[in-house]
Amino acid sequence: MSQTINMTASPEVYRKRRARLTARLRRPMVVCGGQARPRQYATNTYLFRAGSNYLYFGGPPIEGAAWLIEPQGDGEGGCTLFRPPAVFEEAVWVGEIPSDAALAAAAGIEQSNLASPDELASELAGREACFVGPPCLPSLEWAQSLKLHPANEDELLAIIELRLIKDEYELAALRTAADVIVQAHKDAMRAAAPGRTEAQVLAALLAGFTARGCGPAFTPGVTVHAEILHNAGYFNTLESGQLLVIDAGAEEPGGYATDVTRTSPVSGSFTPIQRHIYDTVLRANREAVATCVPGKRFRDIHDLAARVICEGLVEAELLRGDPDELTARLAHTLFFVHGLGHLMGLDVHDMEDFGDLAGYAPGRTRRPEFGNKFLRLDRDLQAGMVVTIEPGVYFIPALWQNDELVRPFADVVNRPAVDALLKDGFGGLRVEDDIHVRSAGAGGPEVLSAALPSDAEGVAALVAEI
Repeated sequence: MSQTINMTASPEVYRKRRARLTARLRRPMVVCGGQARPRQYATNTYLFRAGSNYLYFGGPPIEGAAWLIEPQGDGEGGCTLFRPPAVFEEAVWVGEIPSDAALAAAAGIEQSNLASPDELASELAGREACFVGPPCLPSLEWAQSLKLHPANEDELLAIIELRLIKDEYELAALRTAADVIVQAHKDAMRAAAPGRTEAQVLAALLAGFTARGCGPAFTPGVTVHAEILHNAGYFNTLESGQLLVIDAGAEEPGGYATDVTRTSPVSGSFTPIQRHIYDTVLRANREAVATCVPGKRFRDIHDLAARVICEGLVEAELLRGDPDELTARLAHTLFFVHGLGHLMGLDVHDMEDFGDLAGYAPGRTRRPEFGNKFLRLDRDLQAGMVVTIEPGVYFIPALWQNDELVRPFADVVNRPAVDALLKDGFGGLRVEDDIHVRSAGAGGPEVLSAALPSDAEGVAALVAEI
């Protein structure tokens, strides 16, 4: 039995994507799919995942393959797929290799448009070409041997502008991945209880992915110490009174990813201060989601969420003053220390390999202040974009020991109240959803992760389902 070729869209869609790219090119572009990364030795590799740009333009997920896309083509003519020829011995180990006819049909090209990677050098002889690919050492060495140039800003923007707006095939894949992450989150939350470990919760989460034909889009965060934003390891035992934060995403077989975070009380019920801060973060999430409509600047949505958080912290008597003035002074950055969200699609942080060129519109740059500078996205939203909305509040001991950061807010911070929460090990919490941007006339923002409860009663009830 031949291997299944997992393709998200139809061949015609891939042809149109390549045609739109070729219209912007002034020199040939090589888009590489990459190879599996070795673990300890060459044949013991991590699971292969093809490069996102290669997949977007219709590359079948096979190692060592690459597109050559010529300027001014029609998406088929001028597009050659270079793939390693099938070797009989490989079938012994991995099963029958997809035929050339199957590869060409899936990619939307004629079989005559397939070639061996060894032929690329002669194809490009005497011409200058650019290279786009994952940070995969064999691919980078191959590009260097061919004297390919890194894609310039205009060439990268041509790809970015295509990938920013998701078509119906991409949205269908994202909804599939969202359905899986919702169910896997529920599995994980039901596995949480005092006396169990973060590792046991993680096991339930990963089993939820596997049973539904998906894998993790990134290394999941499963922790009772959410004040460590990128907590490594799953060593802690869950205790009553703690908050459990699960930050995870599913990647469906075509490569499209989700990214969803939920916070729940390990004991099944929030303390009064936990509940107040949770409701504050949830309100920030929902008000931000409601404004994810075409034309809205994402930085302004971040600032709106920050204002809601300041208001809630004033109500909790952790901050003093007017919420608008506190937001303008950046008092929220002591608690809400990261950006509100990021692009999402074939990459969980979509196109972040292009740096801020993807996340920031031309002419816009990151703000310099602590907290603000971590915002990954500052574009005006367009219909068809998919973004995350993920406000949070954290009590980070190291931050509160940094006098340079804290001293400017001494007049508005209720330091004894903050210190009491630090001493109690409050930790942190976050509520994150995945949003498809739509106009009001099209139904308004679509919350892809809406089926996963986010209200305080809903998340507590899931933890209580032992």
